[in-house]
Amino acid sequence: MPSSNPATNTQQQPQPDYIYRPEDPEYADHLRADSEVPSNPALAASGLSHRYRALSTNMEANEVKSLTRMQILTPLSVLLQMGVMILCGSKLIKPNLQQVSRRHPTYLSVQDSFVLFYWAVLYVLLIGFSVFLLLSRTAETKKALVHGVGTRLALANYMMVLWAIFWILDRPLTFILGTAALGVIALLLLFNALVLAIRHPPSPKHPLDWLFIHVPIKMFLVVTLQYDLWQQLFMALGWDFGAGGHDALVKGLWPAFGIVTGLGAFSALWIFATADLTWTAAGIYLNLGLLWHKHFSLIGGRDDGEPRPAPLTAAIILSISLQAVALVAGIAWKRIKARQEGSIALPLSPEEEAAVYRAEVERNARAAAATGGSGAAATAPAAAAGNGKQVNRVTDIADEEVAAESSGATVTPTKVTRKLGGSANASPAKKK
Repeated sequence: MPSSNPATNTQQQPQPDYIYRPEDPEYADHLRADSEVPSNPALAASGLSHRYRALSTNMEANEVKSLTRMQILTPLSVLLQMGVMILCGSKLIKPNLQQVSRRHPTYLSVQDSFVLFYWAVLYVLLIGFSVFLLLSRTAETKKALVHGVGTRLALANYMMVLWAIFWILDRPLTFILGTAALGVIALLLLFNALVLAIRHPPSPKHPLDWLFIHVPIKMFLVVTLQYDLWQQLFMALGWDFGAGGHDALVKGLWPAFGIVTGLGAFSALWIFATADLTWTAAGIYLNLGLLWHKHFSLIGGRDDGEPRPAPLTAAIILSISLQAVALVAGIAWKRIKARQEGSIALPLSPEEEAAVYRAEVERNARAAAATGGSGAAATAPAAAAGNGKQVNRVTDIADEEVAAESSGATVTPTKVTRKLGGSANASPAKKK
């Protein structure tokens, strides 16, 4: 006798399985989840397949291709840059990165320990970015990676490898080529920072996006734009102690003053507009490293070289102050702007005004029916009829306003306003 229980006849759907198992017969759908036709139509896809298919449908075909290229090129570029930097900075290479820097001290040379710690943190974040790039699943994160970063970060990493080679060659021509490479890197990273700030700003709902996307891009940009580029340019122009001694070093004093002050002002404007904590911390840290470098290490490793001039010290302190004040002002301005937006009074549409009056009529009718006696009960129909006429009149006024607007005639603005974010059922405040 067949069972009448439909639960026993219906095959139970498999539970979502988020663990990859090669013995699972549906693993082929995991690898090509964006395909509309599964490998076995008779077999129901698991929860993981549905998840991948849903994510793939939220992205266009060109975005999926760009993301795939990023997942291949970016981790390789990060590993290549780290390997080349470690090799060029080791004692196996002579001269290495540190030795070349000590041969050509400029007024924009930062303390070595500050630079090493900065790059160590940056490489940790770049590795985290690569892992996050491979494991990210939300559509918002993928779009931020594709449009806000793209393959430009990988290109910047490859250009950084070329710069390291140009640096250790220690020739005037290679210094010029290194300056050009750093200029390209700065432009690529600045474009990424602009796109991320405008189209994909950091959000408290996605803290990992901020940590592994925004922070490494900003740190890479700040160290290139504020330190590496200008130090390399001074070396290419011969404004360093190794090129011509004290006279050559003094030539770069006022250009260094202008660069430090100008970059401080530019950073302050950016920080005020975006309230960027990462840019502020990175910029102040590098300025402190420049301020900490009291003497310039000369050839031979002596530390009793040229002292830092007073104008340069004043420029560094001014840059630090501008960035710190800009951060506080930017945060305060954002809060004030948010409060003002919440207090803006917007005019009600005719439909909303009619709905508010209907709600008032119904509320008055219910109050009269609940509190009134026999006399109130007798007058309630008349009041309701009068209120009904008023509602019809309001509706007619709304229709007339809509018709007048469509015909291009001048319409007297409605005198009823409401606050942004207010409830639609609340009584409007009439202007007097």
